Order: sequence, then structure tokens, then C-alpha cells
Amino acid sequence: MLLSKRLKTQGDFCFGYRSYLPLFLLPALIFVSLCFGQNLVKFENLEECSEHYAYSQWLIYASILIGFVGEGIRMFVAGFAARGTSGRNTRGQVADELNTTGAYSLCRNPLYLGNFLMMLAPVILLGNALFVVIFVLAFWLYYERIIFAEESFLLPKFGNDYERWADKTPCFLPRFSAFVKPKLPLSISTIIRKEYNSIYGLICSLFGVHYLIAILGYFKVVGVSGVLQGGGGGRLYCQIAR
Repeated sequence: MLLSKRLKTQGDFCFGYRSYLPLFLLPALIFVSLCFGQNLVKFENLEECSEHYAYSQWLIYASILIGFVGEGIRMFVAGFAARGTSGRNTRGQVADELNTTGAYSLCRNPLYLGNFLMMLAPVILLGNALFVVIFVLAFWLYYERIIFAEESFLLPKFGNDYERWADKTPCFLPRFSAFVKPKLPLSISTIIRKEYNSIYGLICSLFGVHYLIAILGYFKVVGVSGVLQGGGGGRLYCQIAR
């Protein structure tokens, strides 16, 4: 099979299951927290949960800010999107017209930029640098295929209009100097209808990681790195807090 066809097939598959990607993060979050702890947290001068797990104010603030910036991007897209575009369809590509103004004048995939920031938020809150790097790479590999499949659908449908827009608009990282005012009015009802699930999911994920850290601290779980530092032979163990 040609590489282009393989990428298209993989992209169509990933597109259909893109809403479930956050669910795959849950076991990964638990695994990383159990095995590797928090190497982005300095435990000195902190109100510690335990010897190896603690809350960091800067991580909390950073994760909340990043998460809600991502949700803000999604709300901006949803509020000005034309009907039949920027939807949650999973059975195939749908685009009744080409969005080129508003958020789509800044980058070609603003929804995916919003998704990235929203999923990055709980990853950062966990406090493990390696997991942040792995998440960024995994997200890019996953969504790169989706973007390829979408471009394979949009180019034949919109032809030169799509090509001209793609030539001047970045794929993912926004260029703010290229902003074009949205051609449609803001629709609050559309934002509420499309984004309440995303807001709920973001809040649940942040609280979930927050309480995961609390639970690990309560049971005094020691990750692989902590055990090795303590000379425990590399075994993972926990001790009930008294």
C-alpha cells in the first residue's frame, strides 16, 4: 500500500475515535504516577502529601490556565463556525463550506490546538516531565494522521480555494498577524450545545489528577525512582499512612 493511502486509512480510523483519546490517558497517568512520581515538583518548602507526592502551586495554576485557554479556543471556534462544519461527527468527514475566518485565519486546525491544550493540562498537573514529552509526541503522531485525512477530503472538494487558504495559513501554531474577523455572528447557544461536554471533561480530569496525587500521598506510594534512591531494590511498594 502506498504510504499516502496508509496515512489516509490510519487518519480515517483515528478521526472516528478521536473523542476517546482522553480516555487512553487515564491508565497512562496512573502508570506514570505509580512508577516515576513527580520530577517537576520540588518538595522543599511544600505542604507535602507524602515523601514522594505533593501539590505544586505553579503546576496547579499552569494546568488550569492551559486547560481553559484550550477550552476558550474551542469555544471561539464553535461560536463562529458555519453550520455543517467543525462538528463532532465520527462516521466520516463533513464540510458544507470552508471556514477561513476567525480562528481558522490563525491556523488551519484550531479545534485540535484546543484539544491539545486541554489534554496537556492534566498531564502537566501530574508533574512528570517525561510523560509531558511522551504525550506531545503521541498527540502529534495521532492527529497528524487525522489532519492528513482531512486535507485529502477538503482539497478535492474545495480545490483552489482550499489550496490558497492552506498556503497562507499555518497548520497548527497560530499566526496572530493573519487574523480575519469572523464573517458570522457569535452564537452562544452553539457554544453551550457543543462545548458543555468538553468543559465537564476538563474539570473532571483536573480534579481526577488532583485526587490521584492525594491518594498516592495518603498511601505513601513510592515510585520506582523513589525506591531506587532509597536502595529498595527497584520494587514498587506502598505503606498505609498512620
